[in-house]
Amino acid sequence: MATDWSEIVERYKDGAELPSMPGARTLQVTGADDEYIYVSHRLWTDKLTRAHIEKAMNLLDEGKMTRDYASVIDHYRTFIADERPTTAATVLKDLGYVD
Repeated sequence: MATDWSEIVERYKDGAELPSMPGARTLQVTGADDEYIYVSHRLWTDKLTRAHIEKAMNLLDEGKMTRDYASVIDHYRTFIADERPTTAATVLKDLGYVD
């Protein structure tokens, strides 16, 4: 289910509001470019690195990471990067990679 990065940029370039984990506020994607997906929450702004998101998509496609939302958070932090793993899982869920 490989997603071309240009599709991700097109999807998020004008921003999007994504439901976060249950009980949490929604996540705002504020844009995307060739290197990052830009995100903000009530108290912070940050960005997700393309290389990390693409690595997660590959591991999920290869069955080397579970598609369970809570487990993806831990696996992302352990196998990829400690770069907003909950936010990354939320974006991956919106892209159809996580249940």
